[in-house]
Amino acid sequence: MPAGVWKALAGVIVALLLAVIALDQWQAWQGEPSLLGFSLFTAAPATQGAPRAPGSAKAPRPLQPALSPAPPPTAVTSRLAVIVDGLGSRRDVFDLLKDLGRPVAVAILPDLPLSQEIAGEAARLGMEVLLDLPMEPYRYPELDPGPGALMMAMDPATAARILTKHLMALPGVVGVTNHMGSRMTEDRARMRAVLEPLRTRRLLFVDALTSNLSVGYDEARALGLRAGRRQVAIDASAGEDALRARWEEAGRLAVDRGEAIALAHGHPLTIRLLKEYIPRWETAGVRLVPVSHVVR
Repeated sequence: MPAGVWKALAGVIVALLLAVIALDQWQAWQGEPSLLGFSLFTAAPATQGAPRAPGSAKAPRPLQPALSPAPPPTAVTSRLAVIVDGLGSRRDVFDLLKDLGRPVAVAILPDLPLSQEIAGEAARLGMEVLLDLPMEPYRYPELDPGPGALMMAMDPATAARILTKHLMALPGVVGVTNHMGSRMTEDRARMRAVLEPLRTRRLLFVDALTSNLSVGYDEARALGLRAGRRQVAIDASAGEDALRARWEEAGRLAVDRGEAIALAHGHPLTIRLLKEYIPRWETAGVRLVPVSHVVR
């Protein structure tokens, strides 16, 4: 065959190959699979609402709205333990506490109509239960600590027996705090006798500091108990503005110290305000924790 014919035939073959490659790459650019196994282009974005060829098995992908990046989680830098005391006759307050969904401890007075019931339910819900131990205050009998109180006139054995009875009556109890007791907590010998039964049961003690001269915390630590002091007392008899100021102080102390204990008297307004402040604290990096996490 003459050389000119061969050259013409070769040109036709090359042209056909180039056409095949061009068609294949056009399909790849349109998002169809490449027959040759490679693509020189990035697939073109599908036009929203564009019709597809009849018989195509590939379903169109709807456009997704742009999502904002999730905000980074707030770092937990501080811990706040809240104890709500004076419970044992107020079902409404306990129900408000359950709705918080946070690890708030309950301190329950002994020998009241709902003491055992509330303690048992709180323990089943995973809430920490403390005995709110009534003790003789100054200005007694003008100030009455209530039934089952430990009094200065009692000998140590009697006081220990009453305390043991209270502890055995409350399901799930993990520790003790004092209700009133401004006079008794200043007496080192009596406090040591009261705290001794806690050591054998490995219970914690939180000094409510009803007296600035209380030796309860020091004696508890001397006995090897895990113990703490409340930093903020929140009195339900105060008005709303005063209650807000105390809750704000609790959050501020937790931030400043790294951890704090707030002791609040059980009252519906107190708990409603607590519910209001919890998200503010969490935004600021303050997390509510069980009281057992902040005692030493």
